[in-house]
Amino acid sequence: MENNNTGKYLKYAIGEIILVVVGILLALSINNWNSGRIEQNSIINYYERISIELDQEIASAIRQKKDNDTLIHKNQRALRILNSKNLDSLEVLKNLLGATATNWTSQYSFPITNEFLKQGYLSKIKNESLKACFKNYSKALKHIEYTNNYNNVQYQNTIEPFFIKNINYSEIALKDYRKDLIKGGPRTEFAQLYDNLEMWNILTFKLESLKTESNRFDGTVYVLEKLKSQIESELTKG
Repeated sequence: MENNNTGKYLKYAIGEIILVVVGILLALSINNWNSGRIEQNSIINYYERISIELDQEIASAIRQKKDNDTLIHKNQRALRILNSKNLDSLEVLKNLLGATATNWTSQYSFPITNEFLKQGYLSKIKNESLKACFKNYSKALKHIEYTNNYNNVQYQNTIEPFFIKNINYSEIALKDYRKDLIKGGPRTEFAQLYDNLEMWNILTFKLESLKTESNRFDGTVYVLEKLKSQIESELTKG
């Protein structure tokens, strides 16, 4: 009798243990499923907001490229005037040199996209094409930072010092800036700039930088548009 009771209790205990283990595994499974669902919903929410952010910054890049290309045109015209040595074009040259003395760095704002990446969601992305687009986005930001730093150094170390020594800035500043300046001071001998090798090289290097910047804008727009396209595909699947 005792053996039978012991066997029954043992079977009962094992059954209870199995039920508890199954219950725990089921609870863990439900918890994991729920956590995964919450995480996926969060990712989808990020995608929706990132898509809007990308639209805004793509438009910003296109506007900035347009402004940059205006500076390119002015620098090209200034170089042609210097090369022609046409003194009748001095007044035109005066109105063009402000483009060389201006330093506009690329400006973007990606708070949502950067937050998404800082949260570690990149490792959660199963779509390899989308993951690659996010990586290209990060590379593009580094390239933008490098170009901005280069342009700042060029302006501070080369362009601004030359203008300080040789040109009255109030005479050549771009129209939007000139209106707030005080007219006066020593007049610039613009005719002497025609044979100034340093002036020629500054304009040439500035033109080179501006064209590099223009290409960078095109590349940035391409990267952002590809990222947006992949995100839109994911939202359609969801």
